[in-house]
Amino acid sequence: MADYFVEYARILFENFGDRVKWWITFNEPAVFANGYASVGFAPSQNASGIGDYLSTHTVIKAHARVWHLYHEQYRATQNGSVGITLNINGLEPATNSTEDAEASDRARQFQMGIFAHPIFSADGDYPAVVRERVDANSAAEGRPRSRLPSFTQEEVQYIRGSADFIGLNHYSTDFVTSGEKGTSPSKSRDTGVGTSRNEASPSAFRSLLNWIANEYPGYPIIITENGWKDKGGRNDNERIDYYIGFLGALLEAVNTDGVPVIGYTTWSLMDNLEWNLGFTSKLGVYEVDFSSPNRTRTPKDSAAFIAEVYGSGQLPEQYIW
Repeated sequence: MADYFVEYARILFENFGDRVKWWITFNEPAVFANGYASVGFAPSQNASGIGDYLSTHTVIKAHARVWHLYHEQYRATQNGSVGITLNINGLEPATNSTEDAEASDRARQFQMGIFAHPIFSADGDYPAVVRERVDANSAAEGRPRSRLPSFTQEEVQYIRGSADFIGLNHYSTDFVTSGEKGTSPSKSRDTGVGTSRNEASPSAFRSLLNWIANEYPGYPIIITENGWKDKGGRNDNERIDYYIGFLGALLEAVNTDGVPVIGYTTWSLMDNLEWNLGFTSKLGVYEVDFSSPNRTRTPKDSAAFIAEVYGSGQLPEQYIW
C-alpha cells in the first residue's frame, strides 16, 4: 500500500506542484486507522488492537516515503512544504494525582505520539510507553510477537525528520483518569485511561499546543481544523463564542508561550458531509441548503466574524478580554 501511495503522490506533485505549495500526506490517520479496528467505520475491519496498529505502521512508512520523494525530486523546483495532519483532543488529567497526570501523557502518546514520535521526535520510533504497553499486553495474551509492528533501525532513521510542519486538528477536551477501558485486545485497553467528560476548553487547547511544541521542538505548527458542531441555523453565536475562546488561547500560546503556530484554518467554510454523521452535523460558517438543486449557500453570523479575523489578521479588540 505504501508503494501505491508513493505513485499516487508522484502524480499529484507532477501535475499540481507548480501551484500547490502546502501538502498534507494524510489527514487524521488515527481516525481512519480505527476503521481497521471496528465495524461501522470504513473500511469496517473488525481487528481491534491489531488492524489499527498495522494500518498505523503502513501510514507512517508511506508518509516518510512521500516526503523523501518530494524532498529529493521536487522541492528544488517547486519550493513547497510537506507535512502530516494529526488529530488530538485536549487530554487533561481529571485530578491533581500523579496517576492521572501520567494517564494524560499516556493518552497523548497513544492518540498523537504514535504517529508523531516516529516523524518529529529526536529519537524517532514509537513512544516508549506505547511500545512497552503493547508489547507487555501482547505477551500476556500469549502471542508470539507484539501486536504493534517494529521498525528496523534503518527505517527509524529514514522516517525521523520526514516532515516540514505539523498539522493539527483539534476540537474539544477529554479529562482522563488512569484505568482500564475497552475490549482485549484494543488500543483503548493498551492506553489504560478512562475519560470523565468532554468539553470545549480553550485553556486546554493552549496547554496542548505547549505540549506539542515541547515534545517536538523545531517544527512549525498549522492548525488545519478547529471548529464548532451544531444542528444548524444562521444565528450561530455559540460558534462565534467558540472561535473567540480558541483564537484567544491560540494568541496566548503564540505571543506569551512562544509556540510556533504559523497558520490557522477554521473547519469549515461550509456545511458538508461528515463521514458517518452525514449531513446532520453542521460545522460551516456558511449554511448549505442540501434540499436545493443549487445547494444554496448562505452566510451564518459566524461568517462575518471569521471574515474580519482573516481580513485583519488579528482577533478584533472587542473580543479580547
